[in-house]
Amino acid sequence: MPLLTTRATIYLGTWNVRTMWDTERAFQIAAEMRRYNLEVLGISETHWTQVGQQRLTSGEL
Repeated sequence: MPLLTTRATIYLGTWNVRTMWDTERAFQIAAEMRRYNLEVLGISETHWTQVGQQRLTSGEL
């Protein structure tokens, strides 16, 4: 019996956004996730002043 089996495909990506000072950047990231059909996106170098999760007005997290 193999250790790993394929049950479902998960689409994930990474993006070095450099900065998230501009609010529009969060909307751009959400749009790119939809465009590439990504379920998980790791973002680096965000430079946010607040910690935690941010919810957009569209309801996306």
